[in-house]
Amino acid sequence: MDTKKVVVFAMHDELESAYPPLNISIGAASTDADVILAFSRNGINILDKNYIPTPSKGKEYLANALDDFKATSISDLLSIAVNLRVRFVVPDIDVPESRIVSELPFEKVPLKWLLNEAATADLFVHF
Repeated sequence: MDTKKVVVFAMHDELESAYPPLNISIGAASTDADVILAFSRNGINILDKNYIPTPSKGKEYLANALDDFKATSISDLLSIAVNLRVRFVVPDIDVPESRIVSELPFEKVPLKWLLNEAATADLFVHF
């Protein structure tokens, strides 16, 4: 069977937008799919080891709910993704180098490359 390709685009860094791309990436990678997780200028903060997700206005209850359910932290999810060989990329046109604060492995890629990868993926989602 052919290896599936999954491209996930993290476009925002609010609490409710940070978990879905990581969960989908980890789930897909755990099935041996090739996974690319891209971060936009508004999602790049997720890669910062000091990132503390805050919910959007009106969704403040989410922070307490995640604590109550003992949800895995964003930092731990990123570590799991790295261990599962999820490929982190940042479109070069979207995020200046000075905005990227990360100790995690990531690649700067041309936006055109990312769009081509998304077009040929078995699954492409964005949040």
